[in-house]
Amino acid sequence: MLIAALVGTLLTAPPDQLAFNIESGDRIVWLGSTFVEREQRFGHWETALHLAFPEAVFRFRNLGWSGDTVFGEARGRFDFHNSEKCFRQIVDQTLALQPTIIIISYGSNESFEGRAGVPRFEKGLEKLLDALEPAKARRTVLMSPLPYEIGYPLPHIERRNQELALYAATIGRIAQKRGLLFADLFTEVHTLYSREQAQYDSAKPGPDTWYTENGWHLRDSGYARTSSCFLKSLGLPVARHPSNAAKLRSAIVAKNELFFHRWRPQNETYLFGFRKHEQGQNAKEVAAFDPLIAAAEEKITKLMKELTK
Repeated sequence: MLIAALVGTLLTAPPDQLAFNIESGDRIVWLGSTFVEREQRFGHWETALHLAFPEAVFRFRNLGWSGDTVFGEARGRFDFHNSEKCFRQIVDQTLALQPTIIIISYGSNESFEGRAGVPRFEKGLEKLLDALEPAKARRTVLMSPLPYEIGYPLPHIERRNQELALYAATIGRIAQKRGLLFADLFTEVHTLYSREQAQYDSAKPGPDTWYTENGWHLRDSGYARTSSCFLKSLGLPVARHPSNAAKLRSAIVAKNELFFHRWRPQNETYLFGFRKHEQGQNAKEVAAFDPLIAAAEEKITKLMKELTK
């Protein structure tokens, strides 16, 4: 298959160097665009990580930004209106969290530039990796983008997936060169979609059958059904969800919402930007989310202990 051949990047680093694991005390930061940001609303993949490492007490921070690229282009606004300031946001916000594990998931939006855009994307990803080196994270993971859903009634899906596969392969090559873990999410999900295609050919799918809302962006059930792909891309076995894992996921989603308001507060131009002379006195309230987030983390830890009894 052409797409499989494009992505077929075999990493040659020793298995122990590339093995993904989570230890108690780890601080995980996940960078990326739309599918990263949207996952925090549903929490299926983050829940799967907790269940894959039930004994580890760790913190997970989602810094995804819809429409973003390795250049931080989607983050431009008012005080951050030039490319270098947009890029520095990604770096500074990541470093401030002192991550021990960084997962980087870009390439989706950059892929619209096709083959001609690969050199620019590659240069941008290399620049981001260099800029994040001061974090001294013990593990950096490069994750490939999601494919379009095969069979979805949308034109040019095959062509778009070929372009996405090209960028996924580029990410794999950079990971290989730097000795980083390449999480090939594209291949895992594309394989799943390919298996489902036979079902779609034999019976017209209903509106709840699709993984995505529009052929590309996963819906709630899509994140749930692809959580195994997420784990497999990291080289992890698929953990069985206990019947009461729904409470854990609910707690994770609540934590994510609190953290989102902490790092992306509304009216930040008035709080921290060029209009802070008007309402800057309210900026202190943003820090009030910290104890709420800490309490939410404690609830997650408590639920994990109950699940592992």
